[in-house]
Amino acid sequence: MFETGFLGTDAPFYMDLITLYFALLPFLLGVGIFYAIRGNIDLHYKIQFRTFILTLLVIVVFEVGIRISGGYSEFMKGSNADPFWMLAFLIFHIFVAIISVVAWSALIYGAVKNYKLEHQSIPKYHKKIGKLVFLGLSATSIMGVMIYFFLFIYQ
Repeated sequence: MFETGFLGTDAPFYMDLITLYFALLPFLLGVGIFYAIRGNIDLHYKIQFRTFILTLLVIVVFEVGIRISGGYSEFMKGSNADPFWMLAFLIFHIFVAIISVVAWSALIYGAVKNYKLEHQSIPKYHKKIGKLVFLGLSATSIMGVMIYFFLFIYQ
């Protein structure tokens, strides 16, 4: 897990795997959204719920790996990126990520409660919030890939 990864950088394996996952996350979400648009709500629900659970597990692996590896400052040692700019970008990334995951959690909770437990129709605002969550998670994924770039490629 902590040996050199497969993307050709000095990043550990877990970081390469997590970066690849987050690069693909918008596409995974898009597949789930596609099924909702096509009217297959059951498949939409299954894909989105499983993607949510998998994303939470990936975040836990990331957080544990970062702490064991020495943290952000350890990875910054090999980067030529401006430390002030990187810290500001990282803080903004974390802010957007937290808001997006909390909103995604609320969206999934509401869907499970209404659709699965109470067999009611999904509220009209679900689609609007879903679009915002998709945008937030996509932005977070792109920023995460950019952070990987600045930490491990821009040297």
